[in-house]
Amino acid sequence: MSENKTQISVLFSGGSDSTLAAALACEQFDTTHLLTYFHSGIPLTEKAKINARKLSDYFGKDKIVHRFINFEETFKQIYYTNYINDLLKYKGYMNPCFCNACQLAMHTSTILYNLNNDIYYTCDGYKREKGHLYVFMSKEGIEKLKSLYNCFSIEYKNPVYDIPRTDWKLFEMGITTKKNVKFPHERLDFSTQHHCPVGIIVNAYLMGYFFPLYGQKANLNISAKYMSEKIASSKKYIDTVYQKL
Repeated sequence: MSENKTQISVLFSGGSDSTLAAALACEQFDTTHLLTYFHSGIPLTEKAKINARKLSDYFGKDKIVHRFINFEETFKQIYYTNYINDLLKYKGYMNPCFCNACQLAMHTSTILYNLNNDIYYTCDGYKREKGHLYVFMSKEGIEKLKSLYNCFSIEYKNPVYDIPRTDWKLFEMGITTKKNVKFPHERLDFSTQHHCPVGIIVNAYLMGYFFPLYGQKANLNISAKYMSEKIASSKKYIDTVYQKL
């Protein structure tokens, strides 16, 4: 991550991965903007306040800006534009496409937030071990996202991508008081972040149906194609919305 910069935005769910990404950002930037996204399919985002408060207590209130952003309209624009054609093309795979569109909508909204606030750095809590499930966490997907941010002169990073246990690191830093948060050391813990019902369905679809029949590579190939198509739509959407502001 770049050093000696003024502001950075962080896609912040409140979980240990995004919290550690935010903590590392706080060490290098004067102001860290925590962006917690929600729409009608993502409940209980208020729980993100728990770790946002811990970051504020640790680094100082003047270092943290926490925003809750409704990105329903952005998500609809990305997922439902050309929906019939997408459904005919991707058929049952439109289920995983929901998550891909949701993540891209968050990044699209982040770019707009950055442009409106003169912020030229962004990071998130993406992890390597989830790359086989979600294309946006694969190396190919991350490169696509970097290119999208670069179109708007924003530097995009994944500072915790290769850190196996973000919960341990937060404990060692003294930001959290519980060392074992992540599965399998603990049961799945959503005490500080939202859980997405659609995400649970997507995981079941991929691991219980798609992977056994077609394999992980096919999943990433299809998702990468879908992601490329939607990134083109995202660029147009950002240009349209930003020109109106």
